Amino acid sequence: MADMRPHPTRKSPRLSGYDYTQPTGYLVTISVDQMENRFGEVLDDVMQLDQAGEMVKAAWNRLPDRFSSIELDAYVVMPNHFHGIVFLGTNPESGPPSLSRVIQVFKSETAVEYGRQIRAGVFPPVQRGLWHRSFHDRILWDERILSLAREYVANNPRKWHEAHAR
Repeated sequence: MADMRPHPTRKSPRLSGYDYTQPTGYLVTISVDQMENRFGEVLDDVMQLDQAGEMVKAAWNRLPDRFSSIELDAYVVMPNHFHGIVFLGTNPESGPPSLSRVIQVFKSETAVEYGRQIRAGVFPPVQRGLWHRSFHDRILWDERILSLAREYVANNPRKWHEAHAR
């Protein structure tokens, strides 16, 4: 019998059975929808943020105001994606936030502001939305993996042209 679903079932990028409220570190990667360059450009191996990139940077840095039990670490806004390291802590009053909730708030706040700037004629329009529907994560199990994640984030602008050479 033919599959009658209109779209294929997507596999979740989250680790099956893992509790994403665990107080540990995560490397998060969030891509712009259609991988369009929206946040600036890499010049001489340095990311030069435009106004949209500065907005994304500011929204990331405000996350601890919303979630008092998280701690931000290394991050980089790239032309068409974002990498950030976040540590989830425990909050005795409200319980720990899930990683998905933290990223949902970040994506929502940046998408809403981006939409405002589109309507104001500041940012170019997007076809479907600012961000890809999901995000990727890597659980930072130990100091070695954390160190590698920090190195990856720091080197991302330098490796941009290698990855995007045509």
